[in-house]
Amino acid sequence: NAQGFRANYPTDSKPLGTYRIVCLGDSVTFGYRVPVVWPDKPTEFDPEWLPFPMLLEKELRRANQNRAIEVFPMAVPGYTSHQGLAWLQRDISDLQPDMVIVSFGWNDVSLSDASDRETIRTDWYPVAIRWLIDHSQAFARAMKWLRTKEQKPARRQVEPRVSQEEFVNNMNAIVNVARERGARVLVIGAPYRDTTTNPGEAQLMTNYRAALRSMMQRRDIPYLEVLELTEAAAPVNDGFFGELIHPNHIGHRLLASETLKLMERDRMLGEIKIPEMVP
Repeated sequence: NAQGFRANYPTDSKPLGTYRIVCLGDSVTFGYRVPVVWPDKPTEFDPEWLPFPMLLEKELRRANQNRAIEVFPMAVPGYTSHQGLAWLQRDISDLQPDMVIVSFGWNDVSLSDASDRETIRTDWYPVAIRWLIDHSQAFARAMKWLRTKEQKPARRQVEPRVSQEEFVNNMNAIVNVARERGARVLVIGAPYRDTTTNPGEAQLMTNYRAALRSMMQRRDIPYLEVLELTEAAAPVNDGFFGELIHPNHIGHRLLASETLKLMERDRMLGEIKIPEMVP
């Protein structure tokens, strides 16, 4: 839409009486590769093959036809919890969500020669510089020229874009930001298919998810981990994935179904009816 979210309605100011759920995350939450578009039929796809935020919206609207409900992904492929936290801090007052569903993971564990904390700073000075680069061609060209004159530092040893400690801290901060604005929070453990394609990365995913689970349980924050969408279920979970990282439409349907079950179990939506969804 005009605000850059994957939704077919405006998502800036919340309409009066609307129950709004914001799904904060990365390419999984965005619904990367869902629906599937076949190479020989680029304009044809099954309209029932939807990412989990759209499935949640569809099911909740079906069960609550007299209530305005919005569920949309506040998600960008490639984002880590570092960027997600900064984005939520900036926009939550405008979006006014009643509930925030958050999921990050794979981009956080992805290896880089510098962390997101160093390369994507969120204090005022680098943000102002990025704004000037985006809005001034002359400034952008000047910065490009200056970078060609800089002496490149020696390449450092690769590390996760976000360390495990920072990942848990970021997710804690996201929970705090949402709750301070009166929103309920649900945390979802990031999907990952198997341990054989990239064993080192798979172990990081297992460790990060375990640390997140432990913290959310200590804080009594609703936490969802769908076994079939984790490396622990490999190799029988292959049918839920499009490839290593991203669930396919079947995986998204399972995720939506399990999310609704958790919402019902914990009475998370108050008077809003939560339907039972066939996974």
